[in-house]
Formats: sequence, C-alpha cells, structure tokens
Amino acid sequence: MRAALFFMGFLLLMTCLPGCVVGSAVVPPAPAAKTAALTGIAGTVTDRNGVPAVGAYVYAYRSARGGLRGPADFEAAVDGAGRYLLDLVEGSYHLVARQRPDGGDSGPPRSGDAWALPARNPVVVASGELAAVDFVLHIVAQPMLMREGTLTSGDTGFTGVLVDAGGTPLAGAFVIAYPDPDFRHMPEATSPAVGEDGRFTLYVERPGRWCLAARTRTRGQPVAGELFGILGEGAAGCREVSSGQMAEVGPIRLSPYRR
Repeated sequence: MRAALFFMGFLLLMTCLPGCVVGSAVVPPAPAAKTAALTGIAGTVTDRNGVPAVGAYVYAYRSARGGLRGPADFEAAVDGAGRYLLDLVEGSYHLVARQRPDGGDSGPPRSGDAWALPARNPVVVASGELAAVDFVLHIVAQPMLMREGTLTSGDTGFTGVLVDAGGTPLAGAFVIAYPDPDFRHMPEATSPAVGEDGRFTLYVERPGRWCLAARTRTRGQPVAGELFGILGEGAAGCREVSSGQMAEVGPIRLSPYRR
C-alpha cells in the first residue's frame, strides 16, 4: 500500500506545473530562458512633414572611403510605420538613409533621391545594445558624396542660403568650411546638400574662425564650369562663431568657376 501511494505521489510530482504544491513539497519554477539581446541600430525615417518614408532604405557601411555610394555592407527597409531595424554585430558603421522615386534599393545615387544622414557618422554599436538613430529625409537636386565627419545636428555653426548668379536658390549644392581662406586643401566641415529653398545649415565641431565656400561637386579642386562661390574675398570670407551659436551669414552666390 505504501509503495502504491509513493508511486502515485511520484507521478503527481512529475506532472505538476512549476510552482505548484504537492503535499508539503513545492516544485521550484523552471529557470527563465535567456534570450540574447539584439545588437544593431533601429529608428524611424520620415520626410520633413513627419510622414513615414515608406519604401526608403537605411544603409550601413563599414567604411566611408567610398563616399557612402555603391553596395552597402548592410541595409534595412523602412516599414509602413516608418521604422527600420539593422541587425548587426558590434562595431562602427557609417549610415545613410535614401529613398528613390522608383522605390528601388540598388544602383548609384540619382537626382531626385531623398537623403538623410545621422547626427554623426560613424555610429558605434555595442554588443547586446540597440542604438537609436532617426532620419528626416530631404530631396537633393543632384547626387553627392557624404564626406566623413559631415554633421546634421549640433548647436554651433552657420546658416544661410545658396543662390545662383541671378539670386535664385540653388538646390543640390553644399557648404564647406576651412580654418583659413586657403580653399585648396581638404575642408574640415561639410554641410549636407541643400534642398529646393537653398537654405543651408553647417555644423562645426568647435567654435572659432571659419572660412566658407560652396560648390556643387564633391571631389578634388573646383573644375572649370562648376558652380562655386565663397562668402567673401580674403578676411570677408571668414566668420567667428561662439560655442552654442548658429551664425547667420546670408547668401553665398555661386557662379561657373574660372581658373
């Protein structure tokens, strides 16, 4: 009889859910299953009006040497709510979001594409963490290379407008900044390409004296016929900016470059 009761108790114990009581014995709960934390980058992509950029893609590059053009190392589509997720391993990534008019996800940048950069490239991803990066797209008149170090947010820099020889806002051009009026070497700061209104915002990494120029090409010295302009000749082309200041510099006029 005791053997039968012992056997019945054993069966009850084996079929009891974790945490239930059998007589005076409590079956301990099973240990929670460990789920690996996701490593990557996630966020939203919208247009200037906050509308989800359905059909856009976010591209991640291991290096910015190619100017964020060509096949990306990783990419993620933007869903109907404007969200994306890049499933990555830890490391540094240079990001760009792009929406093509035809909805495609491959091929070189084209006129009419909408672009956006994060506040700072590269974005550092730690193991087991999901970095949050949001994008607001703007349309550019011509494709451009995104120089490493280009900033799209901050509290120190310059604002103004780029216009052509007739005073019409010039979409697709961008502003570059140098610590001196010698515009022949590599600039230290670059703005994103301006939109249809020609308005630019150039963020710089430190306060001080900066000399500004604008152009439509992205590599090398200006070439004959390229639209190019400076804020002013000599010292007039440079401005001081304090920490936390966004200095309005007015228009920069671009015209065909002549050697």
